[in-house]
Amino acid sequence: MVVTHKGCLECGKLWNDRKPGREFCCSSCRLTFNNRRMKRGAELYDLFRAMRRERDQAKLLGLWSEMCRLELQYQIEDEAQRPGRRSYMPPKKALANLFDKGSLPRGDVLTTNAAGLRRR
Repeated sequence: MVVTHKGCLECGKLWNDRKPGREFCCSSCRLTFNNRRMKRGAELYDLFRAMRRERDQAKLLGLWSEMCRLELQYQIEDEAQRPGRRSYMPPKKALANLFDKGSLPRGDVLTTNAAGLRRR
């Protein structure tokens, strides 16, 4: 279950709802939050690319399980250091950011399934 925190996602400082959609109390909290995401993303990036490009070896090594274990470790760290506050962007916002930057252009075929049908 995801708990909504009404305050800074990094330091936890509470605020009123005068600025809807606000996530951080200051730029240093935003920077710390984003730096942690970048570091963790770099760790997951190599594992994910290896899993997609060298599937046979990735399966033998259990890469997906290791990625899940790594994410669980991140969650445990977050709960210990920053209880009740998430360290990731919500799914809709994460996809919107990719679309807005052009990293994931709309309409591109990402994959085909076993039946040969396209999925986006």
